[in-house]
Amino acid sequence: MDPLVIGGFSFFAVFFLVVGVASVTGVVKHPIDRRIDRLRPLEAASATAMSPFYAEQIDQSVVASLGQRVAPKDPQVRSLTKQRLAMAGYYSENALYQYWGAKLMLTMLFPLLLLAVYVFRQMPMTQALFPALFMMGIGFFAPDIFLILRKHHRQEQIFRGLPDALDLLVVCIESGLGLNAALQKVSEEFHMGNRVLSDELKLTCAVIRLGQPRQEAMHDLGERTGVMDLKALVAVLVQAEKFGTSIGQALRVHADDMRTRRRQRAEELAAKTTVKLIFPLVLFIFPAIFVVLGGPAVIKILEHFSK
Repeated sequence: MDPLVIGGFSFFAVFFLVVGVASVTGVVKHPIDRRIDRLRPLEAASATAMSPFYAEQIDQSVVASLGQRVAPKDPQVRSLTKQRLAMAGYYSENALYQYWGAKLMLTMLFPLLLLAVYVFRQMPMTQALFPALFMMGIGFFAPDIFLILRKHHRQEQIFRGLPDALDLLVVCIESGLGLNAALQKVSEEFHMGNRVLSDELKLTCAVIRLGQPRQEAMHDLGERTGVMDLKALVAVLVQAEKFGTSIGQALRVHADDMRTRRRQRAEELAAKTTVKLIFPLVLFIFPAIFVVLGGPAVIKILEHFSK
């Protein structure tokens, strides 16, 4: 194919893509839409005065604007997406639109980059069909992979810091503080040691102060993080409060149990290392050893038979 034709086709494809994205995201607006936007300054000002978080909610980037237009309307799908985002540490309403906008933009961007490489290297475009489809799949699932990795990282941090936080919570309760005040104190003192767990406890304390019952707030804490040990802690606190038993004693027993599970988990990971070392040994180390030990003998045998 003529390089001039390929260049012209690429130019018009990129041009129409940019125009389409600009029209969808609202970067380029119709004059009537601009007049309507100028007629609504008082509404935006009143909403800003009513909510201190309104500036964060209307902070619509290109990705968020695109995601707002393509996000599914099904409440169940939106709820599941928000739950996954919350487990990864994203709680704002704008995060939902950022997620869907990123999926759409990466789905379009990765194949375009691949086609640009094909055009730059003057490779036949007929061979780019299946690689472009593969890159589209990678771009579509890239935000999901990022959320999964971030969720596991946050859950690991919470799991490691929870026994120490429980010890501090026991000290605060036995010193005379109530459970709400003890949770607030732990969230403040534990900020340097484990920021993820501290932020989650601060959010729970803020929800309790706003009027939500403590049992529901603790239940939401376990569901929001997805950590099984934290869900078990919530169950312990709810049962201790319901039956009137000592909260400090229940937390101490639960902290000891968590330390035992953490030690058992470390022993399990250490026992798995011998099995995991088989693959690098067989693939990388053993061949080098065989070459060093058997190489001279093989050379001597080849020289002997060649004579």
